[in-house]
Amino acid sequence: MSAEAKPLFSGTALGLSGPLRVEILPNGMTARLTQPFRVRTGTGRIIEVPAGFETDFASVPRLFWRVVPPWGRYSPAAVVHDYLYHTGKVSRLAADRLFLELMAALGVPLWKRQVMYWAVRFGGWLAWDASRKRETEHA
Repeated sequence: MSAEAKPLFSGTALGLSGPLRVEILPNGMTARLTQPFRVRTGTGRIIEVPAGFETDFASVPRLFWRVVPPWGRYSPAAVVHDYLYHTGKVSRLAADRLFLELMAALGVPLWKRQVMYWAVRFGGWLAWDASRKRETEHA
């Protein structure tokens, strides 16, 4: 697979700044944004994920990939969620609620939104805590 940037999603449902453009990294599991990616939330807040940010999209255990693969219609929401967890710009609950809001705006089916939302509510603390620990170590 080429390291060339490839558009994954475009549309106006979220006030997107344009397509989500990434390059797949050599490990085949993560991607790096090649351009900034902005969304406008339902409250009008703009969140910008900078170029260079690395994501694994939705952190779904391989066992469940047939039902919920790591990437799909929800990928822009997953990238924003990853960024918010990584930076701690909002509370964990706010990041998870925004993830749910963005998935709804992207047209992700209700059942899948609920499964993914509750998965991050129950298991997301591991990633959240790891990011806060990295923050502390680099302070």
